[in-house]
Amino acid sequence: MIRCVECGKNQYVGALFCTECGAFLVEQVAKGQTTILPFSEFAVHAPPPPLTKEELETAVDPRHITFVIPSSRRRLQLELRNEIKVGRADAEATPELDLSPDDGAEKGVSRLHANIKSVKKGIVLIDLDSTNGTMLNTYRLPPHRPYPLKNGDEIRFGDLLLHIFID
Repeated sequence: MIRCVECGKNQYVGALFCTECGAFLVEQVAKGQTTILPFSEFAVHAPPPPLTKEELETAVDPRHITFVIPSSRRRLQLELRNEIKVGRADAEATPELDLSPDDGAEKGVSRLHANIKSVKKGIVLIDLDSTNGTMLNTYRLPPHRPYPLKNGDEIRFGDLLLHIFID
């Protein structure tokens, strides 16, 4: 076990991010246990600031979003009225964006991984404290905080890559 410098919680050896606070752990690991992944220097930067409460008022007009999943070559177009739940289907619930057909379970997508919401200032992405985290472009998102999405953004739910296009 290794201890997160940010929050003090114990994490498994080889973990890249703290499951409690999302801090990058690779620099904390002793030599010989693991190596720093190539191109991982981006993970130490903080994500952009979340939107304020005024900017998060729900939008009235529906929007259309196209999701492109390169690994399965699947393209989905969904209408966004209030929110789109992202995750994997199970016996209890089926999210609007079900990533089960795209090997979501194998790629670390949680059953209820994230929400995409329509707000007056645009569209936001909120990680729902998922097990393997959500990356927006090169930033790991802290849970339960809204971050604005732009046309062409790259999103990773666990290890599953998606591109988002907003109409």
